[in-house]
Amino acid sequence: MRRFIALTFAAVLPTALGAEDAKPVDVAPIMAMGAYVPTDDMEGSKAFYRTLFGSDPAIGLPDFVAFEVAGGWFAIVSREKYAPGSKAGSGAVPYLQSSDLEALQARATSAGVSTPNIIEEPGIHLLKITDPNGQLIEFFKLTGQ
Repeated sequence: MRRFIALTFAAVLPTALGAEDAKPVDVAPIMAMGAYVPTDDMEGSKAFYRTLFGSDPAIGLPDFVAFEVAGGWFAIVSREKYAPGSKAGSGAVPYLQSSDLEALQARATSAGVSTPNIIEEPGIHLLKITDPNGQLIEFFKLTGQ
């Protein structure tokens, strides 16, 4: 699947950029996807994500904590060390697939955050959770309808 995605981007990107005669670029496959969110409260964030993901972190350093998610890492990092000057909740939105949005909704609630209802659209359901640092995380479930 990863190779398919890499080859698709290599084939489509030159056309999308207007290079009509461009040939696909031989790109190295993407091996895993990772995302991180900066925090000013490492311990609080670690506790929140431990509850949300229902697992202990794979890596637990003082300024870097990573959870194994879908073949990659979802990390929490010290804002001061890794993202100085960034504002809470102002980065890219992590977008993660789940087969059980209700369980994530319950875990987020038990971790102390207010969670909205699951948005049900044709073919996809969405759950948007804002962590204690103001970072939006979106989970999706493909429904095939």
